[in-house]
Parts: sequence; C-alpha cells; structure tokens
Amino acid sequence: MEGPKIFITGATGYIGGNVLSKVVETHPEFQITALMRNATSDFTSRYPNVSIVQGTFDDFEVIENAAQDAEIVIHTGDIDHPGCAKAILSGLARKTSKSFLIHLTGTACISDMNEQSWEGKVNEHIWDDVQDIDEIYNLPETAWHHAIDQWITDASNDKVKTLTICPPDLYGQSTTVGGRTTYLVPEYVAAIMKYKEAFYLGEGQNVRAVTHIDDLTELFVLVLEKYLEGGQDLQYGREGFYFATADEVAWKSTAEAINKIGQEQGWLPAGTRTVSWTKEQLAAVLPDRSALTLYIWGSNSRARSTRAKKLGWKPHGPSFWETLPQDCQVAANKQPFSALGIV
Repeated sequence: MEGPKIFITGATGYIGGNVLSKVVETHPEFQITALMRNATSDFTSRYPNVSIVQGTFDDFEVIENAAQDAEIVIHTGDIDHPGCAKAILSGLARKTSKSFLIHLTGTACISDMNEQSWEGKVNEHIWDDVQDIDEIYNLPETAWHHAIDQWITDASNDKVKTLTICPPDLYGQSTTVGGRTTYLVPEYVAAIMKYKEAFYLGEGQNVRAVTHIDDLTELFVLVLEKYLEGGQDLQYGREGFYFATADEVAWKSTAEAINKIGQEQGWLPAGTRTVSWTKEQLAAVLPDRSALTLYIWGSNSRARSTRAKKLGWKPHGPSFWETLPQDCQVAANKQPFSALGIV
C-alpha cells in the first residue's frame, strides 16, 4: 500500500537532511519528492525512491506545483525566503483536498538581543509555547523569522493545517547527504582559531537553549505520524507552535569548555585564554552580520517545550557536553571557514 505524497524543501540541509533520512528509514512506503537545485549521485544512490523536482527557492511555480501535488509539505529549506513560503502556501491553497504543512523556524524569534540590558547577562524569562503563545504570535515584525512564521500560522484553516516547529541552537553530527553540522559551535571554533582567545560577551552568563539534532528529528517524525493517525493530539495554526528545547548552556561555561578542548586537541595554542569581550569586539567577528554575532554569543534564547512534551516528545540524545569534543574536532578540521573569511 502506497503512503502519502510528501514534498520536502531543504533535503540536503542539516535539519532537512536528517528529517528526510529518518522518514525514509521509518516509512519507506511514503512517496517523497524533494526540491533540489541539482541532485548529486550521493543523494540519488542513498535515496533511489525519492523523486526530485529541480529548482531553487526562487522558482515560485515549481514550488507551487509541487506543494499542490502533495498531501504533506515539510518546509525545512530557507525559512526566511518569502517567495518560497508564499509559493508553498499558494500551492496548498489551490488544492481541493486536505493538506498539512510542517514549517521550521528557530528561537532567534524570541532572543533578547535587541534588549540592551541583557547583553552577556542571564535573562530569567523562559518562553513557554503554551503560556506565552499570544505573545509569541504578536512578536514585533522585526523579530527574526516572525513575519513568515505568522503567514504560516494565519494560513491554517479547515482544509490546510499548518504547524510550526521551533528548535533552538542545535548540536551533534549528521550522517546525511549534504549539510552535516550547525553553526553554533563551528562558527565559534573558527573565530577562536582566528583570534587565538576564547571569548564571551560581558559577564558571559547569557543562556542558550540547545537540542541534539536527532531529538529534533524525532519531533518532526512524531508530528508527522500523529497527523497521519488522525491528528487528535495535534494543534494547528496559532496554537500549533512547538518549541523543541532539550537543555540550556551558559556561554561563558561553553567558551571555557571549548578553550580547554581546543588545547587538548591541538588546534589552539597552549595557554589560550578565555576572556570577556565588548560588544564592539564581538561585532567585528562578522562585520557584515554583527547582529548575528550578538545573537549567537551574547543574547539569551530560552524556551520551554510544554506543547511538544504533552504530545509525547522525550529528548534522549547525548548531552551538549558529551558531543562537544567531537563537534569541536570536526569544526577544527574543516578549512577554510568561509563564513568568517578564515583560510
């Protein structure tokens, strides 16, 4: 018996690649189509039963048609690309049968990076996806990801059901085709290799929510399976916003741990210090994207996954600290670090 028709974006990305791999592994009967600029031989040999629709996030009609042809869309590609989101929603709106959209976003939307008083300090506010859902829905338009998140939310109706999964910083290695690491640790490793000191902003007490990539993948599959079982436990639209947070880390402690690991692994000189930086020093790491450096290493991004845990999601992957040595070694071995201009 053939399974549902699924269209996925971001199939070679860090998140999308893991989701695709897990769905293919657990449900080989699903009819999956992936949006790709060019399908590599690695991809086609690993996923011989995954159909390819050739295109980019700018190809509105390609995406629109693929979404219209699908029963379920998993959007893990460029989540800040307005044209791609509009094409998916347009395609689903043209359908005469019911459909389901799982949309990926991120906890940058609730970061306090624009609240100057919290730079490098701990913020006690932990966002809850049940108690704070009205505030989340009404975030300012300037909040990262939020404009498109709200489009997805508002598109949910009796015919098209939409659900948003919002992970924090991710860690752990992927074994999929394509992107295999996230940016939090790799970008930091690149920076401290360049500047020869491990840094944190101000007091370094700002807290980052974190989740292992495999735990996030399991939430996607759980949501997908719940929908196919009838969706009785799922919530959609405004209430269909699911944080995917497993744990938290303070950045000064992380910087100290990575500094120690770097010296033990030999990619940092012995005696490398862990030091407090100013906002200006932090901004200079990525001068064209200074807001990103403040967000990653200077802000708080804290979330509680009440809704996902009510659904039955139980993170059980290795901890951030358990995977940190491997994540650091993999990052250090990857040269050049193009994002930071390090050769």
